[in-house]
Amino acid sequence: MNGLELTFIADIHSNLEALEAVLEKVKGGQTYCLGDLVGYGANPNEVIDIVRSKGIKCILGNHDYAVCTGDTSYFNPRAVNAIMWTRKIVTKENSEFLSSLPRTLRLKRENRKILLAHATPENPIFGDYIHPETDPFKFLSYATEYEEDIMGLGHLHVPYSYHKLDKVIFNPGSVGQPRDGNPLARYCTVNLDSLKVKFFELDYDRELSARKIVQAGLPTIFATRLFKGI
Repeated sequence: MNGLELTFIADIHSNLEALEAVLEKVKGGQTYCLGDLVGYGANPNEVIDIVRSKGIKCILGNHDYAVCTGDTSYFNPRAVNAIMWTRKIVTKENSEFLSSLPRTLRLKRENRKILLAHATPENPIFGDYIHPETDPFKFLSYATEYEEDIMGLGHLHVPYSYHKLDKVIFNPGSVGQPRDGNPLARYCTVNLDSLKVKFFELDYDRELSARKIVQAGLPTIFATRLFKGI
């Protein structure tokens, strides 16, 4: 790992197999998670345990927030089903870990200022799904109004990078529930010198992940999505 590169993951959603595949490829350097460790998948405790043991710095996602607070008012019934199931099985220690996560994280690395948020920087938990192709003026405003050189967002489950005014705004895509028609697990690196974002995609044992979801009694759509990337 180049010392000038940072690794970013997001939206693991309790998918243990996808997370293990990604971390097997990520060697050395600091890794940051842009929220949503839990929700949808069948291994919330195992995912949180790994993130904690490896010292991956995380921010709070909307599913993480719902699991540790019980507030499901912003979710559809199937997502609520997964959140309530997760609340029943997640350990007290792991629930407390989720509760301790910051909503945003501001960093400085190699003279670069970095802002990490799950949904949007102005509304990190309950913000909308936005993409630079559909909301170009929103992204231009981010590049103009925020002092950070690098802004990392999650929530959308779609990888992208937006470059403007010598700044970069990016989304690494989803580790555990991609939604751009590609079912592979995603992550990215950002070069702190050039601001180049490099995206990676990995296959993993989706059949095992899907089987666990069905066996847990979670909505089957969360299993079938793993094969379609939707």
